Amino acid sequence: MTSTSVPNNAPVVETEVLIVGSGPVGATYGRKLVDAGIQVLMVELGAQETPIPGDHKKNNFVVQKDINSFINVVQGELNLLSVPTDPRAAPSLNLDPSAWSIDASTATIHNGQNPCQDSYYNLPAAAATRVVGGMGSHWTNCTPRQHPKLERSDLFNDSEWDALYGEAEERIKTNSTLYNDSIRQQLVLDTLRKGHYHHGDREFKPMPLAAQKLPDQTYFEWSCSATLFGDIAKTADNPGAKNFTLRSQVQCIQLITSHDTSPDGVVLGALCKDLKTDKKFLIRARKYVLCAGAVLTPGIMFNSGWNSSPEQLPALGKYLTEQTMAFCQIVLSRSLVDEVEHSTNPDWAKKVNEHHKKHPHDPLPFPFTDLDPQVYTPVSENYPWHTQIHRDAFSYGQVPSTIDQRLVVDLRWFGWIAPVESNHVSFSKAITDQFGMPQPTFHYEVPKEDAERTHRMMEDMCLVASKLGGFLPGAEPKFLVPGSALHISGTTRAGTSKKDSVCDRYGRVWDTKNLVVGGCNVIPTGAACNPTLTAVCFAIAGADKIIEEFQTKADINRA
Repeated sequence: MTSTSVPNNAPVVETEVLIVGSGPVGATYGRKLVDAGIQVLMVELGAQETPIPGDHKKNNFVVQKDINSFINVVQGELNLLSVPTDPRAAPSLNLDPSAWSIDASTATIHNGQNPCQDSYYNLPAAAATRVVGGMGSHWTNCTPRQHPKLERSDLFNDSEWDALYGEAEERIKTNSTLYNDSIRQQLVLDTLRKGHYHHGDREFKPMPLAAQKLPDQTYFEWSCSATLFGDIAKTADNPGAKNFTLRSQVQCIQLITSHDTSPDGVVLGALCKDLKTDKKFLIRARKYVLCAGAVLTPGIMFNSGWNSSPEQLPALGKYLTEQTMAFCQIVLSRSLVDEVEHSTNPDWAKKVNEHHKKHPHDPLPFPFTDLDPQVYTPVSENYPWHTQIHRDAFSYGQVPSTIDQRLVVDLRWFGWIAPVESNHVSFSKAITDQFGMPQPTFHYEVPKEDAERTHRMMEDMCLVASKLGGFLPGAEPKFLVPGSALHISGTTRAGTSKKDSVCDRYGRVWDTKNLVVGGCNVIPTGAACNPTLTAVCFAIAGADKIIEEFQTKADINRA
C-alpha cells in the first residue's frame, strides 16, 4: 500500500472527514457529522443532475403523473459492472464485410466488458449509479425492517436495533399511511386478506415508504440524499452549512496508508481525480468514510493495496449476497373492477360517482387521481421471502400504451440468500473499467437450499397473482436476470473477527485506525427485504461512533 501513483507536488486538500459517495448512506453520515460541528468534504464520481443536490428523479411531477415514463430514467442511470465477452461470438450476419469485427481470440474490455467474467457465475444486471445521490436518485423507497430472527444481525441487541431503526425511519421519513385513501390500495389489501391460502404468520400490509405528501395532498416528496442533506447542502436558494462541501465529478482512486511500515495502519490520504480537469490531488482527513456502493467500495480498497496479502482482509469482497427475484404483472380481474363500480362502501361510491360525472365516457370506476396500490408482506418463518404488490418503474416491466395503467399491478418477490464465502467479487490487476479502476468480476451461484426456496417463492407469487387478475401479456411470471434486485450486500461485511468480516459494527475497518465503510456492503446477513433502511442503521451507528471519537480527542487535547 504505497503512494507511488501520487504525482509530485499534487495539490493537497485538508478536511476533518472525507466521505466518498453521496447516496443515502453517505448522506446520512454527512448530515450527522455536520450537525455535530465536524468539517465534512464529500466527493462523488458522478455529476449533479438536479438543481437540488441528490434529489430523487421521481420528485418530478411529470413522472408522478405517468410512472411508465420513469422507466427510461432508471435505465439511463444504471451502468452495468461486468459484461462477459464471448470470444466465440460471430460478427453480425448483416455487418458490412469491410468493417472491423472481433475474431475468436480477442475481446474488447471497455465500459464494463470483461473477458474474465464467466457468464454462468455472473450477476448480469448488477449495476452502479454514478450521479450525485447515487441509487437514491431512483430507488423504490421501500423501507421495511429486517425480520429479527431470519434476517437481522446480532451485532446489535434488540433495544439497540429498535433505536437505530427508529432514528433511521425518522431521518428517511418512513410512512405506511400514504396510500390509505387509494381505492386500489384498499381493494388489493381486502382481496388478499380474505384469501385462505396462507399460514397465520403472514400479513398483507401497506408498504412502508420513505416519502411524505406535499401540502396539496396530490404529489409526494420521495426521500433521497437531498432530503437527508436538508439545509446543509448548497443550492441556489440556500448557502448550505459552512462545514460541508460536496464536490461532484471527483473520483477517489485509492487510499494511501501506512500499512507498509506498520501493521496497525492509518490512512494518510486519499488520491482523487477531478474528472473535469483530469488533474489528481490528495485529500487529507482525520477520518475516511467509503460509501461508494457494494462493488465499487471494495474496488477502491483493492486498488489501495488490500489485495497484497490474504492475511490483511481475507473477507474483502466475499460473502456476497444478492436476492433472487420473481416478477409478473397482472391486469385486475373484471370481478374486482365490478366490485368497485357497484360498491356499497360509501367512500368508494362517492369517489366513483364524482369520477363518472367528470368523465362520463371513462369505462373504469377508478378516479384518475387514485393512487396505485403499495402493499407488501414482511418476511416470515412460513414465507421466508419479501413481497411487493404495487406499481413502480424499473428497467423492466413497461406497460403497453393500449393497457390502462390503472388496471395493472406489479408483483415482485425477493428471495432470501445465505451469505457464503465462495460467493464473491474479485478485481483485476490487468483490466480496468472506463474510469481506470480495477475491473470487478463476479463469482456467484445460488446455494442449493436457497434455490429450492426460490422455487416455492415463485409458486407463492403465482398463487397471489391469481387472486387479483390475469397476467399481462409479455409480463407472465418469470425469474429476473441475477443482479436485477440491485441489493448486493456483504462485500465489506461487519462482524466480530477479521477472519470472516471486514469491519466492526461501526463500519471501522480492521487494523486501520481511521477508515470506515458504509452501505449495503456492511450488512453481514442474508436478507430478502430491501436493505437501504438497515444500511442507514449501520451508518447512524458509525456516525455516532465517529462523533464520540472526535469529542473524546477534543477532551484529551483540552486536558
